[in-house]
Amino acid sequence: MTQLTKDIEVFGNKLIKLDSAINKIKNNIKCHQRIESINIKYSLNRIIASQIKSTINVPAYSNSAVDGYAINYKEYSKGIRKFNIIGKSSAGHPFEDKVKKFSSVRVLTGAMLPSRLDTILMEEDCVIKDNTLITPNKVKKGINYRYLGEDIKKNTIVFKQGHKIRPQDIGVLSSLGIKNIKTYKPLKLAIFSSGDELTDIGNPLKKGHIYDSNREMIKGFLIKLGYQVNDLGILKDNIKVIEKKLSKASMDNDLIITSGGMSLGDEDHIKKIIEKKGKIHAWRLSIKPGRPVGYGIYNKCPIIGLPGNPGAAFVTFLMVALPILKKMSGQLLNKYNIVPIISDFNYSKKKGRKEFIRVKIINKNNKLTMSKFPKVGAGILTSATWATGLGILDEDIEKIIPGDKINYLSFNEIIN
Repeated sequence: MTQLTKDIEVFGNKLIKLDSAINKIKNNIKCHQRIESINIKYSLNRIIASQIKSTINVPAYSNSAVDGYAINYKEYSKGIRKFNIIGKSSAGHPFEDKVKKFSSVRVLTGAMLPSRLDTILMEEDCVIKDNTLITPNKVKKGINYRYLGEDIKKNTIVFKQGHKIRPQDIGVLSSLGIKNIKTYKPLKLAIFSSGDELTDIGNPLKKGHIYDSNREMIKGFLIKLGYQVNDLGILKDNIKVIEKKLSKASMDNDLIITSGGMSLGDEDHIKKIIEKKGKIHAWRLSIKPGRPVGYGIYNKCPIIGLPGNPGAAFVTFLMVALPILKKMSGQLLNKYNIVPIISDFNYSKKKGRKEFIRVKIINKNNKLTMSKFPKVGAGILTSATWATGLGILDEDIEKIIPGDKINYLSFNEIIN
């Protein structure tokens, strides 16, 4: 089970900056360190537990990039324009005879190149007459020649510890002949929503109730990211029921994610229960949307409490929960690629608070432009399906007008 390296300060009721809160948590969390060797065909979304070096060159031999004819450039540079064609080399079937002076070999794409021949002329640029190659007048040395180790040299570090495996990475590992790699086992995550007003999808909706969208959304994120998910469903506002479920979840999982139940209302019991057997480490973040957000320890198991409002749950999962999950799973924490883009809207905000607005990047008059979703409330989830990313408004910003540049963070950058 993942644990904190030490207790971190309780922030109390004062407003805390997002970066400060996340850094305090990440700096005191260790990777779970459960490692297993798996076949690369099952490695998608896994985190590499030990750096991977190439044991061979890729390509393993010099070969042709095109169909054509291989010649010796030194001979060509001395004025030779006619070469005797002595054979053929194709992929998997190399020409192995000795190549005499002023000779050429017909080569197909991917074919191993005979010794001495270092330049390949494309088939359509050549004239063949009586088994003789007549070359064009202008030939560049080494053209269409793929060198041994051109892609990957032997003993090169190909992937660092903490790298998350993508489909293209599986291709690279395959090109190296690597069958099995050491990876961290996926985090085991329990997730539930809290509130008497929530109804599971597929059931009739009672008066005063809403369907539980947060749990299904967050579960979808977690599955896409490769985590093991234990869905505890909806926990009603009953202290004994919640306490029983939390106790079992804390023993079977690396981390618990809750949605709702973290504010100061009379029926918001999650915070009270955590404080009974643990601590709340972060509470009031100076962001919008996003309050309240909780981070704590329950029975030595970390717990993240997201807001009940769907729009706020969406943003805080991406900006608060996900960096913590990445650190716990052993993943490298690379900085996001945030780019300034011109806005096309007016917007006002409170100074001293960081805001994440759902935005879409469009092509307007051949310029990338940022548009804002018409509604910005914490309960608006359709903004997330419309948007391509987040517009980040730092604490010192109070007003945005069309033409202002705003920092943009795409959803793909966060997730991938």
